Order: sequence, then C-alpha cells, then structure tokens
Amino acid sequence: MLHYKDFLATLVLGFALANSAHALATAQKQAVLIKKDDLAVLKESAQQWQQTKPQLERLLKLESELQRTVDKLKQLNAQPKPQQTNHLAVVNTNALFAVQVGAYKNKAVLEAAIKQFQSASNKLEVNTEQVQIDQHTFYRLKLGAFKTKEAAKDACKSLINNNNCFVTYYVKTPQS
Repeated sequence: MLHYKDFLATLVLGFALANSAHALATAQKQAVLIKKDDLAVLKESAQQWQQTKPQLERLLKLESELQRTVDKLKQLNAQPKPQQTNHLAVVNTNALFAVQVGAYKNKAVLEAAIKQFQSASNKLEVNTEQVQIDQHTFYRLKLGAFKTKEAAKDACKSLINNNNCFVTYYVKTPQS
C-alpha cells in the first residue's frame, strides 16, 4: 500500500512534469514581438536582397567563367613550346588570336584542308585544336598567330573563303 507521503510526492511530481510540458509547448508557440521600425528595416533589407540577387548570381557565374579561362590559360602556358616548324610563317609566341576556318569530325578531312591552305601559298601559320563536344571529337583548323583581335579580323577579311572564318583564340599547336 502506498503511504500518504509517497502518494503526495507522486502527485506533486506529476503536477511538476505536466506544468513544465505545458510551459515548453507554450514557449514554442509564442510569437516574437518586433517593433514597427525594426520590421520596416527587415522588409527593406529583404527587398534589397531580392533586387540584387540576379546581379549577384551573374557575378558568381562570371567569376566561375573567369576561373575556367584562367585555368585554360595556365594549361596552355604549361604546354611545351615548339622548337621549329616547317611553315612559311614564323610561330609567334606572343599571339593571342587566330582565325578559325573549319571544324571537322574526320581527321583525314582536316589533313586535306590543311594541305589545301598550305598549297594556296598562304603565309599564315596553320594550327589545329582537338576538342570534345558532347562525346564527339572535333578538329578545329586555325590560321595565323595575331597579337590583336583587329589584326585577326583583317586576316579573316583578306581570306578568299572569308564567309566561313571567324576570330578565335590562338592555340600553340602548329602543324609541321
């Protein structure tokens, strides 16, 4: 049998547990009070964030593209420089631009196009770039090694088949 003191202690303990559970539930449901001025500042900050969000996303995208470009430039600079070539043109190690005149899926077609440009008494450096696009290998045929974009544009205009050329970045893979 329970003694009066044990019963009373159990009853008090039960009330204490029920009271703390009620207090915890009430604390979780209570709203936070905020002043009108503070609410206005928070709303203004949220609005400013929404307005600048697209610009920040654009900047983050540009930063990512810039990092890829820097990595590509580092990779290009790490490639060994050719010692000597058998072209009519001298390799320009300070070149930044070239004129792309074709892109081919077949390496034999690329080699035929190279011979065509070399036999046309073309004095521009001939080089190629191999790229992977959607699991397909393409061979880009480029002419020239120009320091400025304007010089590359002029060379593109002077080519007989200038409808199919455009200015692109120079790669240091001359054909010998």
